Parts: sequence; structure tokens; C-alpha cells
Amino acid sequence: MTRDPIEDMKKCIRILIEDSDSSEELKQNALESLTDMCESIDLAQDFHKIGGYALLPHILQDQQQDIRWRAGEFMANLFQNNPYCQKAALETNLIPLLIDVIDNDPNEDPRVKALYAISCLTRGFPDAQKAFTTSDGFSVLMRAMESNIQRLKTKAAFLLRDFCIQELSNKDILCDMGMVEQLVGMLREEHSSFHEHLMGALLSVVTDHQRATQECARPEFELREILTERIAYLEGKEEFMEERQYAQDLLKICFTPENQEQIER
Repeated sequence: MTRDPIEDMKKCIRILIEDSDSSEELKQNALESLTDMCESIDLAQDFHKIGGYALLPHILQDQQQDIRWRAGEFMANLFQNNPYCQKAALETNLIPLLIDVIDNDPNEDPRVKALYAISCLTRGFPDAQKAFTTSDGFSVLMRAMESNIQRLKTKAAFLLRDFCIQELSNKDILCDMGMVEQLVGMLREEHSSFHEHLMGALLSVVTDHQRATQECARPEFELREILTERIAYLEGKEEFMEERQYAQDLLKICFTPENQEQIER
């Protein structure tokens, strides 16, 4: 007998949102089943059509962190490479809920997965990118990069880089917010593997953007000295070759004679 995946999804939704007596194990299994089924783009769309998005706020705010992080993973799975589901998520106003998890969840995994869901929701979807930035999304990314959660820091740097690559005007917003100075300031912290991703993000901000390069070249930021010292420190360290290249590229882009002339005027 052929199983009906729509009925299976409805059963999982009932377990997660209606059956208050469901055990945590049963709820986790139901969410894993939904995640597996919605690997199919068509079933991911059907999940919305049967009213499944009403479930999402509930599982994002569940008392159990194992449900909350699985909720973020499930949402990322729904949105990834699926314009229909991205649009539905935007219309359901899920971005503020995901931002709240990123900023305020007491556990690491739900925060990381919520940021992953934001990444999948905004990728290739300008309307969602705009909704995120107008919700002070860049400040969310900065707070994530300032956290002590390595995975969260790395994902935030990658997402910041993507936003700059996909939309040039985002670089103006970053300059207006003073985030160039904040990014440079983070490079002064004790060196870690995160600095490779931080350098990559900063490089994406300054590339083809004169205002950002001039900001970086301000003498009080001491970026030239930071980059020069970092290039020397990383010499011969194969595991940091990419970071060293980023530093060399930043030095080349930001400290041109033209930039120096503009600053000295």
C-alpha cells in the first residue's frame, strides 16, 4: 500500500502542536520525519499549503532545546533553494522570530541553526535580504560575531560576506552603521581561526567600494599596522594561507596612493 506523505505530515504536525501529551522523543521523531520529507521541494511546498507554517513559531519557542535547534534545521531545509517557501516564510513574518532565537536563546545549537535558517531564507531572495537588513540584521550579525560561539561567529561572517557580494548597497549601510570600524577592531583581538572568516568579510565590504576602503585607511584604525604584522605572523603557516592572502589583498586595496590623498585632504 502506498503511503500518503501529506497525511504523514499532518500527523507529525498534530504530534508537535496539538497533542500536549506527546513525549519529547515522539516530538523529536516527528520533526525529523518532517525534515526528511521536506527534502523534496514539492513536499516542502505542500507543507505550507496544508497550513504547516503555523507550526513554526511553536517549535522555535519550544521549552526543549532539542526541538528548538531541530526547528531551525527544519526551516533551513524548507527554504533552501525553494523560492516558493522563501516567499511564504517572508509573508509569515518569520524573520523576527529567527532573529530573537539568534540573539536570545540560552543554548548554542538553536542560535546556530536559526542563523543557518536565515542564511537559507535570504540566499538569492532580495526581498528577504531587505527584510533582514531593515530588521537591524547587520547588528544581529555583529553581535553573533562578538559572541563566544565559534560556529555562530563563523556563520555570521559568511552571511555578512554574502550580503555584500549580492547587493552593493549593503556596503553603504555598513559604513553608515560604523561597522567597518567594528570589524577592524575585532582584528585586534587575540588571533584565532575565526580571523580568516573575519578578514574575508572585511574584504567583501571594501571590494569595489571606495567609501569603505577610505574608512579602513583612516590612520586611527591602525589597519595597515595590523595587516602588516598579521602577514608576517602568518608567513610559513600553511593552515593560514587563505587568511594571509586576505590580509595582503586588504593591504593592497585599502592603502592606495589615491586613498591616502583623500584622507590627507
